[in-house]
Amino acid sequence: MHIYLYDARTNALGGLLFGLADADWQPVTVTDDFFERQLDLLAPEGCADRPVLMWAHSRAVKHIARLRRAGCCNPVLVLRGTRDPEAAMETLDAGADDDIVGPLTGHELRARVNAITRRFHGHAAASINVGDVTAFFDGRDPEVAGQPMKLSQRELAIFQQIALAAPRVVSKSRIYDAVYGMADDQPFDKVIDVYIHRIRRKIEEMSPLGDPHIRTLRGRGYKLDPAESDETTAPLPPRGSTHVVQKAQLG
Repeated sequence: MHIYLYDARTNALGGLLFGLADADWQPVTVTDDFFERQLDLLAPEGCADRPVLMWAHSRAVKHIARLRRAGCCNPVLVLRGTRDPEAAMETLDAGADDDIVGPLTGHELRARVNAITRRFHGHAAASINVGDVTAFFDGRDPEVAGQPMKLSQRELAIFQQIALAAPRVVSKSRIYDAVYGMADDQPFDKVIDVYIHRIRRKIEEMSPLGDPHIRTLRGRGYKLDPAESDETTAPLPPRGSTHVVQKAQLG
């Protein structure tokens, strides 16, 4: 997952860079210009889960307020070197989700972001059960009928977008933006159908009832649902689809 780092020149954030890779983070350093002119990078619906981590800079409160006024719901976390209750209250009141006294490890950061993200999507617990499937929001592979189901890194990223949306429908464009939105070489959006077909097949093979659990709703997207009762459920689009998602402009 990508994470935006503001004021990464500080020792605290600069040192954290070394631990982010172990937690599967891909850091993107940003400057004041990001908050003043480039918030459109967070506009695609699949970008709402990308966190912003900033050092407790003098301009942090202004930037947080600008994010929230623009309608950005991304997790925002502030890191500071020493405890400062009044300053922490100010950042939280401006719209920050967490104000942390460092040092901070990459894995602790990921756990905090996961908690914020799952609550944003309406999930209080660290996992959900949907039929035979148990989906975890901490980066673990899901389980089917109590047995772990091994997914590739890309499959897991796509599955988690569907699980986070449960019991609602998640659109293909949201999944694509979340998984490929910042890739240098973006594939056809048909790749989402291919990966979901693989995930469905794995679940189906492990489910006692042979239930793939992931439903394709024509023109709407995908849904994690153990009961195939919706008449709008449809098979995957034909292989001949050639729709292309344009490459994101990173400024």
